[in-house]
Amino acid sequence: MRILVFEDTYDILEMVSNFAINLDNIEIKQYWDTTNSTKRIDDFGPDILLLDYYISPKSGLQVLQDLNIEISQKGIERPKKIIGISSSTTANSKFLQFGADESIIKFELNKLNIWNK
Repeated sequence: MRILVFEDTYDILEMVSNFAINLDNIEIKQYWDTTNSTKRIDDFGPDILLLDYYISPKSGLQVLQDLNIEISQKGIERPKKIIGISSSTTANSKFLQFGADESIIKFELNKLNIWNK
């Protein structure tokens, strides 16, 4: 499974490692900014996309909106699951309004049903 993360504050790989999650057969790639986000998503071809809301130069919500346009207009393949990750529940509900499959407080990533058990 390939996971692409846009998160500018916390090292996601370190966070999930602290949760003692089995990362066998999981490739995690993190970007610390959203520069060229749609191209990065298309190039990596993630199964799962994790988007932080408060990131620059574009917010995670704007990345999601741009991705939705690219999927509909240019046929970019949509990740199987798009998940909003923020420390704000308000921000996470905005992700759901614009087509994210799930949203979660980033410090509870271990509760996602995407990890190897």
